[in-house]
Amino acid sequence: MQRQVIHRDYQQQTAGDHNNQQDYAREALDTLIADAVSNARRYADLTVSKIGQVEVAISPGRVYDGGEVYARRTTLTQSMSTYTAAAGLKIVVVSAYGQEVETDSDTRSFVIDVKNLTTEPRASTMTRSRDAQIVFTAGADGADPNPPAIPATHVAIAHIVMDTTQVVSVTMLTDNEVASTDDLDARSDSLELFRSQIEPRVASLSSDLASLQNRVNAATDQDAFNRIMFDLARVKEALRFPDTASDFGADFYLLPEDSDTADAAGLGYDAKVEEGVRFADANASEFEISLFSANDPNAALKNGILLPKHSQEVKVSTGVYDSELGIAQYGFQTVEMKQGYMSRSRLRYGGGRTVCSNGHAWDTTSGRPAGQNLYDYETQNLTTSETLRANGSYTWNRRNTYWFDTWKEPFMYAVTVDQTINGAMVAQTFLASNDMWATQLGIFITAKGADEDIHVALCEVIAGVPDLEKTIMKTVYPHASIVNGWNQIPIPYTALQKGRRYGLVLVSNANHKIGMAAGQGFLDGTFFYSTDGIYYQGNLTKDMMLQVWGAKFDNAQVAIEFSAINLDGGLRDIDILAEQWVTDACELVFELRPGGTGEWLPLTADNLNVLNSAPALCQFRARFVGTRDMQPALTLTGSRVRVSRPKTAFKHVSTPITLGTASDTITVELLAENFDETPHDFSCELRVGATDETADTTVTTLLDADEKRYKRTFTFNLPSPETEFRIVIDGTTTGVTNIFHVAERVHYAT
Repeated sequence: MQRQVIHRDYQQQTAGDHNNQQDYAREALDTLIADAVSNARRYADLTVSKIGQVEVAISPGRVYDGGEVYARRTTLTQSMSTYTAAAGLKIVVVSAYGQEVETDSDTRSFVIDVKNLTTEPRASTMTRSRDAQIVFTAGADGADPNPPAIPATHVAIAHIVMDTTQVVSVTMLTDNEVASTDDLDARSDSLELFRSQIEPRVASLSSDLASLQNRVNAATDQDAFNRIMFDLARVKEALRFPDTASDFGADFYLLPEDSDTADAAGLGYDAKVEEGVRFADANASEFEISLFSANDPNAALKNGILLPKHSQEVKVSTGVYDSELGIAQYGFQTVEMKQGYMSRSRLRYGGGRTVCSNGHAWDTTSGRPAGQNLYDYETQNLTTSETLRANGSYTWNRRNTYWFDTWKEPFMYAVTVDQTINGAMVAQTFLASNDMWATQLGIFITAKGADEDIHVALCEVIAGVPDLEKTIMKTVYPHASIVNGWNQIPIPYTALQKGRRYGLVLVSNANHKIGMAAGQGFLDGTFFYSTDGIYYQGNLTKDMMLQVWGAKFDNAQVAIEFSAINLDGGLRDIDILAEQWVTDACELVFELRPGGTGEWLPLTADNLNVLNSAPALCQFRARFVGTRDMQPALTLTGSRVRVSRPKTAFKHVSTPITLGTASDTITVELLAENFDETPHDFSCELRVGATDETADTTVTTLLDADEKRYKRTFTFNLPSPETEFRIVIDGTTTGVTNIFHVAERVHYAT
């Protein structure tokens, strides 16, 4: 005890002396707890448990706060009925704080006249108590609710999750529980046991490593180590580890991220990096696809989307009129949508498209970084930062002269347009029994409301309910067009896949009344309404009166001609990137007629020689192959066609390469493919500071004669150790009809 009250014989005593005895004892105990147990805000026991559907119990326990201990001495039973969620879930935080109160009131006699010992009774509290007070704090409703904030003077004990009817779960917050010395002793014993087992092994590591180094030095030579480092460099590049501060590295040339494309070094960078180092364009032209004739009888162009000529017919209908429903009866809200785009495909065709063996690196789990090959056109509406992974949604095909990349879903959400709409919302889901191009939607209006438009959207259905994060079509039906009866709403061509459910969503600020069919008349969908734009409530007794109109094509196969292509000096490559959707039952084949005469030649994997003659002018068209019910679609707006012809020489310069340790011996290994030693050649130099270093030794190795794959190893012995350099590659060919590419670079410093 830090302080004591001293009593002496025949000494007068006061109430303060006796109170000080208790205060000094409490002070010593508080100091001991703060120093030895915990000075933080903690709790002990106070176990929260569910004892009924909406009832919990909290056992006796204590709250520790800055060394002071507050106790709850009885079990608390609490009804949670007032904390149930209105919709979704809610988290209720159980917390506690300490409060000092005076209790045990009693009547005691007090002397009022010392001489005559006269007394009078007075009511007085006899006990000063430190009590733990329990508080319940409710958070906001939500599908994934967050716990509410509690005062800084409280300690959180448990989270109680409530739904609309009951206590769902109780989770104790053990991080806030005070640790007993028994618990700490058990943990210390475990650590000491671990140390006794591991310490002898760690202590012997230094000698084991030295022994291992000696054995390795005796068993292997430097060339074997070089092979290991080359392989490690390839692994590091495949896993997309950074090259900084390392004595070895690699570049698969899938992307130009390690290439000095801006020619910052001023060395005359002149190359193309696209799945290998390739010859840059001697001439190129880029344009948007457009119809040769706006009056083409085979074409139907709407909102920039091209389909073969067609009529319309009803594909989905929910039933006949049974009752009406006002949209606004479900309340107004803010509706958030994310609208996707039609999937994109890219066809690259021509003599410059030799297959690079490093294309397999697209399959690595590190995925495709921003600007990957499907979207490398630098145009605002066709560039995305989305990382694509080999997850089955995206496929690519590589053959000599023919590269094709495409999505396997009709809509992609790598790029979205955010839509925010205020109003009441209702929705109707339906099943697409066959592939179709939706052309218009029919809704039945029984009474036209105030002067407000109707926002109309089609979205995908996830887990049975509309998902506005995957909206595939959004349009506005103006108030002036609304009539009583059937309203036919024109929409952009929208692909619907067989076997999938979609949701028609209506949002409006006016109480337009829509016709409803009896719920048992349409079994392929459900009517939904929402009061907050997120949670949907289904109604099985009625369905929205709905018509989905789809295209009925005039012919199973048509050809539609586009504006002609021309390039001064002739073209050897064509690169077509556009939003398009082609089902498994359809084909979209691009065709050229070189020189504007002769046959139309398809740009397909088995027709390799269309551009062999490097024509300066080509007629251009697409052949749509499908059925009367389904055809491919091609979006002309925002599409890009690039035609080019390569140079006969290239110069590739790397970004600066920094070594972890200065070295005077650098080895660079280059892999060339589709390489013929007679018309082709390539060399390598190092740029160190302002000096060009040539290789002291060069070794060429044939790896695969059929694939024309060669490895060339360059060894540079520098005058002094260096830590930074650039790798410069020069390549040449005798003609644009016979070219090669460099597939891989590996470097290693010794």
